[in-house]
Amino acid sequence: MQVVIQVSADEARALHQLGPPTPESEALLKVINTYDLTLKPIHPGTKDPNLQTYFMLEVQDPETAQELVDRLQQLPGVEAAYIKPPDELP
Repeated sequence: MQVVIQVSADEARALHQLGPPTPESEALLKVINTYDLTLKPIHPGTKDPNLQTYFMLEVQDPETAQELVDRLQQLPGVEAAYIKPPDELP
């Protein structure tokens, strides 16, 4: 199960190591580390500042995913956090 996160541009630069860490990026990483998860960019290596703001987390169970989303939505610098719906055939 995937949790998708969109962060502010300043936070994205810090998370991509293109700028110094921000208090918001450090708070986000602290929450993610409490769940022992790895933050992955959805568009690695992109130069597009809009695409750089999207990240993903792999979570094993729905309860943990929802708890994580609820916590992430409360963080400053997090513009969106949601559980990605399952893929379906058209």
